[in-house]
Order: sequence, then structure tokens, then C-alpha cells
Amino acid sequence: MHTVRFNGKTPGTAECDRETALLAASAKAEVPLPHRCGGHARCGTCLVTVVEGGEHLSEKGAAESRVLLALKANSDQRLACQTWARGDVSVNY
Repeated sequence: MHTVRFNGKTPGTAECDRETALLAASAKAEVPLPHRCGGHARCGTCLVTVVEGGEHLSEKGAAESRVLLALKANSDQRLACQTWARGDVSVNY
């Protein structure tokens, strides 16, 4: 079991018993994380900043890397729709 914490306008926490996409965890935590493209790595609206637990996240894939580059995102920023948590993580949105 691991915990995904969302810090922002509407903070929340999701308890997950298996590897979970951050976007799915936000829904479970009732955190209204935007995602205009429906979670397909096309818009960048689900951008989050990793505060803790980055070592428990999936590697960046080609689609996510392309969008992050276009957004000029910082190295600690990820797309919630493409990032999977495998352990305790805390993000700002």
C-alpha cells in the first residue's frame, strides 16, 4: 500500500494498493486535476510538480517527454496522466 498526496487548491490523498497513474489517484482522492485531452499526453493540463517520492515514479516515456519539452517544464514536473506511482509520492498542482 502506498500514498499519493496532492497539494493545491483542493488537497487530497489517495491510498493505492498497486501501481497507479497520478491522474487516476487524483480522481480517487477527489482532487479536480485538469486533463483536457482525456489523459492522452496531448495537452499538458495535468502538469504536476513532484515534491517527494520521485524515485517511486515511472520513467518518462516518449509522449510525456515531448509534451514536457514543449511546455518547457522543469525537471521535477511530470504529466499526471503518464506518470505511475509505485510508492509514496507527494505532488503540487
